Amino acid sequence: MNIVQEAVRRWKPVEDLPLAACQVWRLQSDSYFELAVEGDFFVGPSERALKINFHGVLALSAHDDMLGLPHISASSSIPLIGSGSQASYRWPLLQVDNSQWLQSMPGPKDDCSHFLLLSLECTVEVIAREAIAAWI
Repeated sequence: MNIVQEAVRRWKPVEDLPLAACQVWRLQSDSYFELAVEGDFFVGPSERALKINFHGVLALSAHDDMLGLPHISASSSIPLIGSGSQASYRWPLLQVDNSQWLQSMPGPKDDCSHFLLLSLECTVEVIAREAIAAWI
């Protein structure tokens, strides 16, 4: 039997995502399994805020960045920004393929994805059916 390895890949929900780290993620939720996450990106002298609306949320984990990545296997490598002044920083928006955390969820989950949002201050992980992002 083949065991498919968990893999972390860049997620680009907007075309003009800057080659920059997110400063911080802010979360807002309601009781209908919806979640809004806003993040600040500094590009040169200006700041832009990205809002991601998650629909059909099954799980949420948010914590101080110093605690590591509890829902990612140790063998998974996080892509870096790769160029510009923050080339060695981790890419801020990621998806986890073959997620062990997602597979551990009870009930139907075939149409769900594991999203990993990194900032300079915190880490947010979401398992949801849909994610829609736009600059605000």
